[in-house]
Amino acid sequence: MHTWKMHLYTALLRGLQKPLSRFSPFHIEPPSADTADISYLLETTAGFTLVYIYYPQKDLHTSLPVFVNLHGGGFFMGQAEDDEKWGKYIAAETPCVVVNVDYHLAPKTQFPDSLFEIRDVLLWLHEHNSTLGLDMGSYSLGGHSAGGNLAAATVLLLRDTGLPLPRVQILDSPILDLHTNPRCKPAVSGAIPAAVADLFAASYLKDSQDRRHPYISPLYAKSLEELPPALLFTPEFDSLALEANDYAARLRKAGTPASFHTFPGTFHAFTHNGKKESAYEAWNLIIKTLRLHLLSSISENK
Repeated sequence: MHTWKMHLYTALLRGLQKPLSRFSPFHIEPPSADTADISYLLETTAGFTLVYIYYPQKDLHTSLPVFVNLHGGGFFMGQAEDDEKWGKYIAAETPCVVVNVDYHLAPKTQFPDSLFEIRDVLLWLHEHNSTLGLDMGSYSLGGHSAGGNLAAATVLLLRDTGLPLPRVQILDSPILDLHTNPRCKPAVSGAIPAAVADLFAASYLKDSQDRRHPYISPLYAKSLEELPPALLFTPEFDSLALEANDYAARLRKAGTPASFHTFPGTFHAFTHNGKKESAYEAWNLIIKTLRLHLLSSISENK
């Protein structure tokens, strides 16, 4: 794809994404949540990164475990605001502190800077652990779609560089294979159009980069050992479902606990647009997983 076409198409889709999502009749609103919120602008590899932190109001005077959330949008769309209300819901219901990262978008910021940006945010959270009232000894990293790719790849990077790993990784409809042509992935009704999926790699990667690199396509990682447990889930009608299932299977084969869930009758981004019941079930599965891996670890350490 010519560079000018990629820039044109990504700009057009980015401009359409927000109004189409927010004003869609299928847009799902979470219940209101009582949180205290603060934001910080951090200096990272990608530039200055805005992070939003949501504290459960009833637990303000206690250091709580942390869920770091990475929004979706195919690397070139989306913003932290997309997950703001759901992040507050998770914070109040778990309870935990939610850090919602407004990472830089492609094509202005590309691999590997996008990955290092997430690493830098995590290092900053560890460094300011006490000041922020966080328990980063018990944290989780998760993401949606492209954010799921960044989360899975960051976990591999953390392992390989000896940095603190999350207690659990949460991957919602993650893009785990940027090597395979989207037209060669399962063709299902309502899936992301291949022409749009082409833009994921085209915007995020340089032509010379090896798309089988594990930090680009975690599915191709040679070793999945010594990784934290993982929750993966996808809608039924999603061309990304097979690679998520395969990744979960490979994690289990490597000795890492990993569960994979499919939500029947749903489509990509169903956690934000679609069936309300399915979306609530998915978000509550995230909360249940966070409670299991974050809150139980606190009890064990007391």
